Amino acid sequence: MHFRKAALLFAFLLAGPVLGVAQNTLSPHDVAKIRMVHKKYEETWLSGDADGVRALFTDDSVLLPPHAAKPWIGQKGLNEFWFPPNAPPTKITKLVVTLENIGGDGQIAYAWGTHEVAWTTVQGGATTSASHKGTFLNILRKQPNGDWKISHHMWDDALPKP
Repeated sequence: MHFRKAALLFAFLLAGPVLGVAQNTLSPHDVAKIRMVHKKYEETWLSGDADGVRALFTDDSVLLPPHAAKPWIGQKGLNEFWFPPNAPPTKITKLVVTLENIGGDGQIAYAWGTHEVAWTTVQGGATTSASHKGTFLNILRKQPNGDWKISHHMWDDALPKP
């Protein structure tokens, strides 16, 4: 019996590299490009550039917002969730994305951290303001031209203090 356990452990240790046990092999150049994607994410939202925001995401991207009943898939999902045609005018007034960690293998990467966002909405002549802080996780894919785009974006809101 001990032989079987030892053989199984040995086989697993040998298979680790073949199974692609996670290693961070991103080049410093790729890390810089991924940081730039997040900087552009801030800039495009703050300038009200919906096309610029959409351009940072893959065509088959997946949004996973907090408390959502479903994922929002593709550019169509981005439009339905963030840019619906009949939505009241909304302006992002503050967006601070703080990257805590970036890793990946050169084709797929992850970036996670915290965010702080504030916005105003105008409806019926009245302007309302809202904000929240939270955490996020992005999965990015390297494109054929070497650029990185967000393929999966999920976030949450910080719990209210008691």
